Amino acid sequence: MTIKDILLHLGPDAPAGFALSLAEQTGAHVTAATVVIDIPAPVPDPAGLAAGWNFTDYEPFEKIAALRRAAAEQDYARFAAAAPAGVATDSVMIEAYLERAGDEFARLARHFDLTIVARDDGAAGGQSGPLLSSALFGSGRPLFIAPPGHEGPARLDRALVCWNASAQAARALSSALPLLRAAQSVEVLCVADADAPSRDLPGFNITRHLARHGVAATLRDITTAQEAASAILGHAAESAADFLVMGGYGHWRLSEMILGGTTRAILGAAPIPVFIAH
Repeated sequence: MTIKDILLHLGPDAPAGFALSLAEQTGAHVTAATVVIDIPAPVPDPAGLAAGWNFTDYEPFEKIAALRRAAAEQDYARFAAAAPAGVATDSVMIEAYLERAGDEFARLARHFDLTIVARDDGAAGGQSGPLLSSALFGSGRPLFIAPPGHEGPARLDRALVCWNASAQAARALSSALPLLRAAQSVEVLCVADADAPSRDLPGFNITRHLARHGVAATLRDITTAQEAASAILGHAAESAADFLVMGGYGHWRLSEMILGGTTRAILGAAPIPVFIAH
């Protein structure tokens, strides 16, 4: 895989500099997707349950939608103006009800090599959380998830690969190969429970596989009583990793997408970008 087509969610705190820098390093095109949440159309109230409200007046709702579209266009204009010479950009606007926006974003992400999303900072009304989950589970493509407020260029010299021999980890590693080849340092981290049966060289085969792809990775096997997420984030800080590569775990429950415990913990606390695939 090569990275030549990048989708960026251009929402609040979007890692615009990161996306443009990554595109410059890989020779990729960037499409900035803005999401305008539609307000449901007003409906009559024949029973008089909302006396004094005029639910047949569409004009205020149309004005709000127009303001949101104009703001999205201004966001893209600023983004395009910041693009380095040689980095091509374009934009797309998703207009959908809140319940459908995630599905529409995931469907769009299927047409790109990689999607970049900023993690929500927990503020009310944040879009990124639902879009992130939908794209992770529904696009079939990898994501780069930046921490809140992440600014500046993409620093990708030191990569930390989280490996547990799962299908998700294998998919993430395969998708990240272009970045790993370009990195100056790649470490494969295997975390084992201190109470689990011992394993022999759990990451040996995958480091050999990486070597055959021109990636000279070192192997680090950690046995710990900590939660896996804490061990991974602690080692990432100690090793001064620029980004993590990991599989994303979770499942559907009715209409809700549930992240696995380790995935949720890392995405919720990682101070560096996370390259993830499901």
